Amino acid sequence: MLKKYQQEYAVKNVQFILINTNGELLESDQAIFKISLKSSIFDIHPFFDCLHAIKDALDKEICFNCVHFKVNGKEYITDITFVKKPEGILVTVADYTAHYNSYQKIAQARNESIIHGELIAIKNAELEIRENFKNTFIRNFSHELRNPLTSIISITKILGDTELTAQQRTMIDFLNQSNSNLKLLLEDILSISLISSGSLKLRESKFSLYQLFELVTFTYQAKAQEKGLSFILKKDSKIPDLVEGDRLRLYQVITNLLDNAIKYTHEGQIILDIQYNQKRANKVNLRFEVNDTGVGIADENSTIIFESFSQLNTITNNISSGTGLGLSIVKGLLTLMGTEIKMKSKVGIGSTFYFDLSLKQPIASKSKQIIVKETKKKQPYLKSDKKFKLLLVEDDINIQTVLFKLLLNTNHFFIDIVSDGALVIEQLINDEYDVILMDINLPNVPGDQVARAIREFPFKNIKNIPIIGLTTYAFKEDTLGFKQAGFNTIISKPFEHEILLDAIFKNLKIK
Repeated sequence: MLKKYQQEYAVKNVQFILINTNGELLESDQAIFKISLKSSIFDIHPFFDCLHAIKDALDKEICFNCVHFKVNGKEYITDITFVKKPEGILVTVADYTAHYNSYQKIAQARNESIIHGELIAIKNAELEIRENFKNTFIRNFSHELRNPLTSIISITKILGDTELTAQQRTMIDFLNQSNSNLKLLLEDILSISLISSGSLKLRESKFSLYQLFELVTFTYQAKAQEKGLSFILKKDSKIPDLVEGDRLRLYQVITNLLDNAIKYTHEGQIILDIQYNQKRANKVNLRFEVNDTGVGIADENSTIIFESFSQLNTITNNISSGTGLGLSIVKGLLTLMGTEIKMKSKVGIGSTFYFDLSLKQPIASKSKQIIVKETKKKQPYLKSDKKFKLLLVEDDINIQTVLFKLLLNTNHFFIDIVSDGALVIEQLINDEYDVILMDINLPNVPGDQVARAIREFPFKNIKNIPIIGLTTYAFKEDTLGFKQAGFNTIISKPFEHEILLDAIFKNLKIK
């Protein structure tokens, strides 16, 4: 019984052909393809011409694998063996067409999978390069801005502490508000990745829309005038003054849109139009619209402009500077606020960017609420006239000046200044100090290396002197590393004067 199945399965795809040494067909079982008796094997397919070369070596079986040939219009993939027998030469043809085709499909699928994996790896590597570029750019951009911004904020603060006219006091107030907003913008540039991941949180509070509009008008009338443009603010009379929301984020969105409008408008006007949409319960919905008469944006570029590091100058061939982050931040912030930025534009005519935003409207009380900025009287940090010896280590002459003035105004410090990290230890050996205020990005020897040297210094109790670090690197990992180097406190530039002075007196352990 088994013999029947053995023949059916074992011999089904194998054809046996017996030929003489001249290649003439003696016998064939015709299992795979039909061939005529007394014909020549060389007539079946040119492959069999190889018999001329191997017939003298057929004492041992010779096998050829994966032989492709076509007989009677049908293609076969076979393994063919030749071996010498007493009756002649036995040719065995095993048909593995289905097997080889299946193997080819598996191999093709495997190769495609490998190629797909390699393409993914290449894409991931490209994304990683772009991400590294973004992070490096943000770090360097932040670093370069922090020193000049520190100088501006400090000088504004020092001027604000002097005797001023009412008009000058108004200008200082505007400067302080602008500095505060600029500082926030800098922090947001660092947090662009947090915006995209949704990790940035809104800070809602009551504020005056009218004061916000007044600040925007004051700022952008001057900016527009410098470029020969006109700036117009349109405001619906139904818009309430007092609302609740994230004022600084709203200001950031508006100013980013206005900055872009001014950048790409060479003549004409910029209009900020705030329209009253509706009111439901205690929420008022407003439309903020920025119109310009600038270069305009083609339809095919209406999406890419909202991507990080994309600039319109790549589209219009106009030369302009900027980070390419403005509209990306606008898009991210408005998404956080539960709305979206929309655009209408025509090349050569101008653009309109707009969004609808709902803001809470506080419940009106019987007495009129007035937002008043209280001027806090400057309180001395010490009741006594005690003075401390402070070593200021800073290489930027502008920062030196404002810090020296700030510290001197407290009447509690004798101050020495060193501008080179390599000279700090020598200064500490030659004199005694109660506290060190040191920038971390110093020439020759960086501040973190100086701090390590101080903490390891064996003489004069130098290693116990409190060190307050000032840095333009504001990433958390940087701050952690600096503290491990030996700094007691790290303060990121730009900083509030009160925060710096509080840190100094806290480290002096003065209550």
